[in-house]
Amino acid sequence: MRKLVFLLIVIASCTSSEEKKTDIFPAESRNDTASLLHQYWILEDADHPLGRDVINKQDNKDFLPGIVFMNNGGILENPGGITYRGTYQRNGDDITVTYENGGSGNYTIQILNKDTLYMVRKIGADVSELLYRATDTWWPADSTNPFSKENFAWTIKPTHSESKEEIRQRCLNCIRFYQFYLDGFVRGDANKINFVGLPNIFNWYSGGIGLQSDKNLNPKWVDCFFNADQAFEGYTMIRHAILKKYKWDTEETNWIPQSAKVLRQMRDSL
Repeated sequence: MRKLVFLLIVIASCTSSEEKKTDIFPAESRNDTASLLHQYWILEDADHPLGRDVINKQDNKDFLPGIVFMNNGGILENPGGITYRGTYQRNGDDITVTYENGGSGNYTIQILNKDTLYMVRKIGADVSELLYRATDTWWPADSTNPFSKENFAWTIKPTHSESKEEIRQRCLNCIRFYQFYLDGFVRGDANKINFVGLPNIFNWYSGGIGLQSDKNLNPKWVDCFFNADQAFEGYTMIRHAILKKYKWDTEETNWIPQSAKVLRQMRDSL
């Protein structure tokens, strides 16, 4: 991995002065490491990884490690994998994390630029070198960060059978999550978006939003409900919402902002 890291340093030194095509992400923030840190980073390579850092597929479920640092001091490791939530404090290049499960860890930033986050993490006696790539997301307010504790809570499997209203609320929160998720890519002027590892059941098109077949649902999405029957009930609610007519921006050529606007309408209709 060290050769790869060196190559990325060279590339970054050649491209760091490049400007994005729009000013959706404020220009003054692009060279501000505090602002750059606060996005969704996807793990690309690792030396001495732990089990939580491995990209794999189990029981037809995709696991994609990553990390999200939030403005309010919250942290979510691996929203597309084995999740660990906690809080962090940053002192220069050192980041101390306290996890909700009672554990703790430390990250030391080696490289941070608009493309790359390279850190050394120490948890107990385990030391891992982690190379992340930027997703070009930006959520200036924690209330609209899809990975905040409140906005990501719909993905936590309930411990009891839920009422029809509770299932509807879980579906509303699912739609809200993806609206906020797409909004972050729009603000960051990203040219691609990744749903791997997330509990996604949507098929995205220019000028339309579809659903996966009910016979081949993302098992991670099913796990967000008490059981398969309640997951299907939620799926049916969202399917009925999708079949309604919405106002599409036909002048918008990028499906990401186009779909984000329709998801807002869909939330109101459910």
